[in-house]
Amino acid sequence: MMKIASATVLYVIAGVVSGAPSASPVLSAVSDTARFSWEIPQGGLGTGSNFFAVSPAGVTVFIVTAGGRFLPTGSYTDRLVYQGNIAARNVTFTLTNIQTSDAGTYTCGNGGTATVIQNCGQKLFVLGKPTTPGRPVSTTPFYNQQVTLTCSCNSTTVPADHGLTLTYTWQRDNTNITVTSPGSSYTFTLSSRDSHSYRCRARKSQGLESEWSQGYNMQPQYGPYQISLTPSSSAYTVTQNQALPSITCSDLCRPGCTYRWLHNGTTVSSGATLSLGQADRSRTGSYTCQPSNTHGRSDSDTVSVDVQYPANVSMFTANSLSGTLTVNESDTVTLRCQIDSNPRPVIKLLNGTEELTRADNSLTAEYKLESADCRQRGNYSCTATNNIGTPVSQSLELLVKCSPRHDETVPPQLKYASRHGGNVNVSVSVLAYPLPTFTWSRTTSTSQDLTGSSSPVSDISVTARLHLTNLQQQDFGDYSLTVDNGVGGSVAYTLGIVSEGPPQTPTQFRDLDNATTSSVWLSWLPGFNGGNPQTFLLEYRQFATRTWTVYNSYDDTGKMMVVEVTGLTLGDIYPFRLQARNEYDGSSKHVFVETRTAGDPPDHQQLEAPYTSTGLITGTAVGTFLLTLLIEGIVLVLLYRKGYRFGNILKGNASRESSRNPDTVEMDNREYSSLDQNNVPAQYSNLEEESDKQQYSQLKIYENTKVDAAVDTSTYEGMTETPPVTYESIRASPYQNTGAHSQGN
Repeated sequence: MMKIASATVLYVIAGVVSGAPSASPVLSAVSDTARFSWEIPQGGLGTGSNFFAVSPAGVTVFIVTAGGRFLPTGSYTDRLVYQGNIAARNVTFTLTNIQTSDAGTYTCGNGGTATVIQNCGQKLFVLGKPTTPGRPVSTTPFYNQQVTLTCSCNSTTVPADHGLTLTYTWQRDNTNITVTSPGSSYTFTLSSRDSHSYRCRARKSQGLESEWSQGYNMQPQYGPYQISLTPSSSAYTVTQNQALPSITCSDLCRPGCTYRWLHNGTTVSSGATLSLGQADRSRTGSYTCQPSNTHGRSDSDTVSVDVQYPANVSMFTANSLSGTLTVNESDTVTLRCQIDSNPRPVIKLLNGTEELTRADNSLTAEYKLESADCRQRGNYSCTATNNIGTPVSQSLELLVKCSPRHDETVPPQLKYASRHGGNVNVSVSVLAYPLPTFTWSRTTSTSQDLTGSSSPVSDISVTARLHLTNLQQQDFGDYSLTVDNGVGGSVAYTLGIVSEGPPQTPTQFRDLDNATTSSVWLSWLPGFNGGNPQTFLLEYRQFATRTWTVYNSYDDTGKMMVVEVTGLTLGDIYPFRLQARNEYDGSSKHVFVETRTAGDPPDHQQLEAPYTSTGLITGTAVGTFLLTLLIEGIVLVLLYRKGYRFGNILKGNASRESSRNPDTVEMDNREYSSLDQNNVPAQYSNLEEESDKQQYSQLKIYENTKVDAAVDTSTYEGMTETPPVTYESIRASPYQNTGAHSQGN
């Protein structure tokens, strides 16, 4: 089967005259295959007549006999495939290996070549490659003005009445240019001063392209630009009689430029080079180079020349005094520096190496300490430079009297742990000026030498130390350190020496109220680690189970702990408990918190039902039992003061309006009494230490039953406990595992 060239298309030519072929023209490139298809008009072929297809040269292409037999003729025999149906008045055939001689109109004959059937046939256009365009021509090119390039060539497609148009492609430096009009003329605004080569080529609408034309090298004309000076310095700072350099001006312009030099607006020299020679004050001013040609003129950057001298500090004072100034803490201190300089210098006021303020191109600089602080004691200086000679500087000393206070740069450590017979080094770092004296004391007897020692860290910082050795029982307890420097009264610190042992119970255990459907966030504040590194064991219990599950163990960071608990169930209620542990034991109590993940549980009513019914059953008993608890609680407190110890004491709000942000619950981690069990909220009724069968309703337990009390603490025979800190008051713990700890348990 013959392959029909993909380039063969049908093309309708406008303005076909009467009697011309009725089908649209066929377009084909040389050597391609053309496909013809037209329809014999009604009545155009007589009954029993043979059909003739006639070439543009009048030669028979093929005959279809009245009986339907197809007969190709002459040179067309091997190039033609007939596909028509004369009975259906359809004439369709393909002609391969198209040549230019095949171009023209193919007509229909009725019984012979001489009897032409009107409006029957088709025209073939054989596409030719356009001729190579000549070199583009141009009007005179000027930068930033319009210029027109013209390209022309001829079509070789036959017959010549094809009506096909030529479009043109332009390139600049062998790179295609996007043009709005594809005609033979290309008009554009010349936006570059550089020389570029332009060329073009033509293209027939059916894809045949000419060769590229020769390039046209366009060299635009323009006025001066890119003016530069050599040397390139824009300013010359000189002293009297110092030699000034010669300055050469250069630029780009076409045609070439002439030059003149202006001094403060007046012409002083012609030519590209300015020679200034020896400097004197008359040379001071601004110089400009001005090149020009027929297309305009332009000015260079200004070069300034001045006769100058080094900067000098005329005055540097603090509160109008130089040398040394002593002020009280919170006093206002004004630093002021004045410079004699030409040109105006850069002035910096410094505290040591710290830059306080900077004034550029100024003769004065000022800085105010609104409230002098102990740490602002030191040497202050004013430095100035104008790039002539070396920088100059003048200093003064500021002394700030301040009463003793803790040095915030050293983490506070107010509790130390050691074993019986062990040693311990106690230290306290303070800020004070003048440097203070330290006095160690103790209200109870001790075998230790309380002389102590101190060592200055800086002019305002000093560390007091006390070395205790071979600690005996009477050596454990509180020690007092009094610090005094005669400014603002003395300051006392209390430091505790305790035996190494279990860590304190963590505090401020709470839900951070940002739960997702599968996670919650919890936080707590570490307590004293008992003298050994501590970890925190976090456990949880699913609402419908009775077993505590370890979630994770966390190392102490010495500051507020914040953790995310993941892998939880949507909408479920979770009790959590937390205990601190070290190598000695766990903390004496767990702390508890209850929270809930976001969303509703799949079987919400089923989860809530047992606790609702339990609340109804036990509600009546609670009222009677609460009075008993109050009486027994008073007795327990009195016994505690007398030296008795009781386990399983629960504190905190055991009932909440919702499961979000519950209060922390602390539980003694030793044996339990029946009294303690009644203080446990319902959701904690199934702890390991309790019966798996007994449930309790949720009771609100207040450490101060007077809700409108003026203070937020409850006092029982001299013991005061502060309610849990609210979320907003959470802050970093001041205690570190290595020794920085809270006081008390």
